[in-house]
Amino acid sequence: MSLKEWLTKNIYVTTPGNADPFFRPRQYSQTKEEVAAAAQETLRSLARWKVVEYRENQGRIHATHTAPIIPFVEDVNIYIVQGLDGITRLEVVSQSQAGKGDFGQNKRNIKELLSALDAKLPPSAP
Repeated sequence: MSLKEWLTKNIYVTTPGNADPFFRPRQYSQTKEEVAAAAQETLRSLARWKVVEYRENQGRIHATHTAPIIPFVEDVNIYIVQGLDGITRLEVVSQSQAGKGDFGQNKRNIKELLSALDAKLPPSAP
């Protein structure tokens, strides 16, 4: 991430075409409900994270992360959708509540969350 992006970008999203495969959406053979339960359990186990709400009909978990040094808060939305093919997909969006730049914090949020979730529920091969 360039210095310009650190100072002007306050959102990070997992995308299928991300140059870093780690930051691509996850796929699971488990059901939407199982993936949602694992994601919420993972969030509750992480320091400075809080589950705000889970909307099952939308497949969306809204959580917040509070930065360790300066108490900035980022909104993290996790979208979980089970396709007709039986594959459950998980995408993550992390966005700062304030400021024009995040100094890479939103990307670090996604890395922390997905690393912990991968340990609890390893994704299927794409």
